[in-house]
Amino acid sequence: MSINTNLASIAALKSLNDTSAALTSTENKVSTGKNVNSASDDPAVYAIAQTMNSQIGALAGVSSGLQFANQVVGTASTAARNISNMLSSLSSAIAAAGTTGYDKSSMNNQITSTLSQITKAANAATFQGVNLLAGGTGNGVKFTSVSTAEDVNGSIYTQSGFNATAAGLGLQGLNVDQAGAKLSFSTSTGAQSNLGASLAAGDSISIKNTAVSGGGSAQNPAISYNFVAHGTVTATAPETSTDAAVNALNKTLGSSTTDVTMTSDGKLSITDTASTPLSISSSKTDSNGDTTYTLSNNNTITQSKDQSGNATFTVSTAFDANGNATAQTKIVDVNIGSGSGVDKASNFMGAMTNAGFGVSQDSSTGDLTIVGNNIASSSTTYTSGATSNAPTAKATDASGSDIAQATVQAAISKMNSISSSIGSAGNQISQLQTSTSSVSASLTSGVGALTDADLAAESAKLTSLQTKQQLAIQSLSIANSQSSTLLSLFRG
Repeated sequence: MSINTNLASIAALKSLNDTSAALTSTENKVSTGKNVNSASDDPAVYAIAQTMNSQIGALAGVSSGLQFANQVVGTASTAARNISNMLSSLSSAIAAAGTTGYDKSSMNNQITSTLSQITKAANAATFQGVNLLAGGTGNGVKFTSVSTAEDVNGSIYTQSGFNATAAGLGLQGLNVDQAGAKLSFSTSTGAQSNLGASLAAGDSISIKNTAVSGGGSAQNPAISYNFVAHGTVTATAPETSTDAAVNALNKTLGSSTTDVTMTSDGKLSITDTASTPLSISSSKTDSNGDTTYTLSNNNTITQSKDQSGNATFTVSTAFDANGNATAQTKIVDVNIGSGSGVDKASNFMGAMTNAGFGVSQDSSTGDLTIVGNNIASSSTTYTSGATSNAPTAKATDASGSDIAQATVQAAISKMNSISSSIGSAGNQISQLQTSTSSVSASLTSGVGALTDADLAAESAKLTSLQTKQQLAIQSLSIANSQSSTLLSLFRG
């Protein structure tokens, strides 16, 4: 027994310190619910958990953005449904115009009122400044498309907007005596013909809307449509592309020094020999696969596909103070196929229908009747690329309640397409939300598995350690009393 070294006391003190440290650790786990709460607990696991927590935080931001986009699309969907109902009512009203003795003035007033309500419904479909149906900014509308992150990797989901106003649906100035265009075809010998008789690459039908002559606006832009039969044509210098639609695009740009071509991956490229050459400043592709090229003169070209897969180029050449396009040319590269003349004509008419026109063909004469999109019948032309016996077409006015009805049906078809796109957008956003929620839940579960404490086990351990601590204190007290025993040996 030594007075300098009390081995029993040292051992008891070490046991008490170890037990107290373990008890403190267990108490922390019980109070926080975490087995790993700091880097000192387990550096490797803590680093992994922090990375996963960062991803969970980013996913929360993605989820918030998708929720906003879902609200925007939901607002547009509700308005689109209301507009569709109004169009159905309009169709019924115009059908009644064929009844003997109806009052034309009253009917036209009813049509005008309905068109006003359609435009108001489209303009009112705004959520936090975003409107997918207004067709342009202004009057409380700050954006006509919605974009949000769809994952933590920086991928962006974009839903472009539409023009579901009366003008955007091709109903501007609709009345019971609505005018359309009738194209009558004949050969150079004067024989009756039709669109599909000798339809070949480069043949085109050009249509302008009524706004072209008077200047366009955001909701009723001046639009020229050019439906071009797909195929190879002869390029005229400085043009080098023999693609019929690209050739038409070159002519639309109207420069004697510009050459637009398409690269092997389907993208547009521009070369220009002018002292101040036209060039592509930037390009952006949205979630629908549509690519918008901004040119050095601030005009834009949007490259897309219609419902039939026909390539479409929309050239915007004038804009208002809010940046809305007020003048456009739409070039549609129509794949006419290699079938019969009837099939070729059907493909061509299908492309026009996709663009929002109502098109019908007289089975006996082959005449085409074209309505919708605020058509200016006097500006409707047909151009043939044939070198011999080429058919020509003469455009005349067609009018009456049947034309008005066909115009409304074209608008209904266009609105159905808009509603379908909005519905698809809603489904896609819902799928992204579900996926985001699932990934977030998996990561949260993973972090929990790595860092959460087993509270049942820790509770049992806490009771055990508290008992061990009391015993260690008693043991240390006994060990410390040995010095008193040693002193008793020296008492007389």
